Amino acid sequence: MAMLAVHFFKSGSRINNITIKPGMYHKNSAKLVPNCKNIVNKLWVKGGKSLSEVYTQDIAVEGSKPIQLFYSPQSPITVTINGQSKNFGIQNIHESGKFDFLINVSEKLLIPDLCQSGSGTISYRYKYPIKILLEEPKSQEKYGVFEDILNVDTGDKELALEFGFKHLIKYSQPVISGSIKPFRGVFRAGEIIKVEIPQINIDHQFQIKDAQYESTPMKPTYITLQLETPEKDLSNILKDMSKRIEKLEKEAYKDDEGPVEKYIAKEELLYWHENNDVVKPIEALEWTFWKEESIKARPYEIDESVSLFEEIENNIHFLITPSYSLYPSETLYP
Repeated sequence: MAMLAVHFFKSGSRINNITIKPGMYHKNSAKLVPNCKNIVNKLWVKGGKSLSEVYTQDIAVEGSKPIQLFYSPQSPITVTINGQSKNFGIQNIHESGKFDFLINVSEKLLIPDLCQSGSGTISYRYKYPIKILLEEPKSQEKYGVFEDILNVDTGDKELALEFGFKHLIKYSQPVISGSIKPFRGVFRAGEIIKVEIPQINIDHQFQIKDAQYESTPMKPTYITLQLETPEKDLSNILKDMSKRIEKLEKEAYKDDEGPVEKYIAKEELLYWHENNDVVKPIEALEWTFWKEESIKARPYEIDESVSLFEEIENNIHFLITPSYSLYPSETLYP
C-alpha cells in the first residue's frame, strides 16, 4: 500500500543556507539590476463598497420639516429624542400617523410624523466606497513622491488594505531582479537566498523565481538562477489591522464620495520588546524567630542533718460508769 504525503509551504518561507559571495559564481554571470521605474510610495487603493461602523448624527425636530441625513442609513438604526428612544417606519411602505418618524433611505431623509419637536441623535450604519491612502515616508524622502492607483475587485475593506500593503511594500523600494550562475549548490524555486557582492553594491535577500540546471555528459552542471527581491511578510502588520482603523469621518480630503482612511506603511516587522529590572527584596523591620536553648540544671541539695525526736504523752481517758438507774427499778415489776 502506497502513501502520499503532501506538504504546503508559504511562499518565501523556505530559506536556503547558501550565501552567494564573490568566487562562488561564474565570471560576469551576476546580472542584478535595480528597476526604479516602478517605484510607488503613495498608493490609492480603490474597490467596492464597504459597510461602516455605527455613525451618530445630531438632529433637531422642527415640526414636520424633513431632516437631511448625511448618508443612506443601514440597519441598525436608533433614533433618540430628548433622551427617549423613538420608533420609526419606512416612508411609502408604512402609513403615517402610527410612528414617531418615517425614513426615506434613497433620499437620505428622516421625516417627523407623531414627534414634532425636540432634539437628539440618530445612529446608523451606511455603505461607502472603499478608498484608502497608503504612504511610505522613507521612500518618499529618498526617491521623491511617486503616486499610483490600485483598483481591487472586492468589497472587503481589510482585504483591499492587504492588497494595497503588499503592492506598496514591494514597489516602495527599487525592485532588484536578474540572474546569476553559481558553481554548485541545490536550489529550488520559492526559496530565499542571500547574495553579497560588494563589487556591484549588492547585499540583499532574493527570492528564487526559477532554477535551471543544464547537464551535459563529461562536463560540469550549469546552474542558472532567476532572482528578485521578495515581498515582506505583512502578517504581523495585518494582525491588528482592525484596531488601527480610525473612526469614519464625514469629510476627509474634501471628497464627497466618502471618507479616506490613511495609513503609514511600516518598513520593518513588529516585534515585542521586554525589559527586565532588578527589584530590591522586601525588607521587614521586625522578624519573629522561635529560639530554643538547652541549659544544664543543678541538682536539688537535701540537708541530711535532721534529728528525730519521740515523746510520750499521758492522756486521761474518762470512763463511763453505769448510774444507779441503769437497771429497772423493782417497782416496775408487777
